[in-house]
Amino acid sequence: MRATQDFNYKVALASGLKSLQAGRLRQAEEQFRYLVEKFPGLPGGHRGLAKVLLELEDGAAAFAILRDGGTALAKAGDRDGGIALFREAVGMEPRDTTTHRRFAAALSLAGDVDGAAAEVERYVEAQSGPGGDAARARLEAAYALERFGDHPRLVALAARFGPSAAIAPVTHAPEYDELDAAALDELAAQLLASRDPRAHQTALVAARRHLAAGRTNAAVDLLLQLIPSGIGGNEAQSALVDVVRAIGKPDIARAKCALLAQVLRLEGREDLAGEALRLGEAV
Repeated sequence: MRATQDFNYKVALASGLKSLQAGRLRQAEEQFRYLVEKFPGLPGGHRGLAKVLLELEDGAAAFAILRDGGTALAKAGDRDGGIALFREAVGMEPRDTTTHRRFAAALSLAGDVDGAAAEVERYVEAQSGPGGDAARARLEAAYALERFGDHPRLVALAARFGPSAAIAPVTHAPEYDELDAAALDELAAQLLASRDPRAHQTALVAARRHLAAGRTNAAVDLLLQLIPSGIGGNEAQSALVDVVRAIGKPDIARAKCALLAQVLRLEGREDLAGEALRLGEAV
């Protein structure tokens, strides 16, 4: 910044702060908006304008100023300043996805992977609480693991809130521990074909493993196989709906449900075909 620009910035900032302290809010707002427009890469205008807007009881506008200010500072190369504004913004709107992701990305780019992981954990916990969006929490837990790598906090978070968490836990069965994914799939298929009651637990264990490894289609296919088998009641249907909502790929599941309905109709099982179609609409 040239000396004259630096002088103009400091004078305008001091004038804005003086107006704010004196309660001349509209005058302060005008001065801080000037700073935001002329000096977008510096924090004073953004933070000052946000304070004025809060005094004017316009929290939504104050939040937007902090969020956009964080982005502007990050683009200008002031990562620390951007991070500070993002931190203030998420304090105002803990569940805003856009701000959370920008904040986590800024922390990661600054080399603070621990901080990024902590921010992801904060957001997921906030979305999982009362009034939050549990499906969004599961999606974000899986997304963060893919984006930021196998950080221990993110691995633990994905285990708690990732798509596989949408499937209800099953009783631990030691006999499955030695089976790899292919062998477990084969066992589940055999048990389903013979309508063995153990098929329910086996298929759910296999589906959870597929989801943990990112094999979404394989997990959905297994859950779809449970539906016409009649084993496990409505649990497979509920699990499928939750999983598809968590991963954000409803079109895939709808197409598979439609195909399943056609097969069931060919077998003369109209009641189950209708259930498959209704399930496709639900996802």
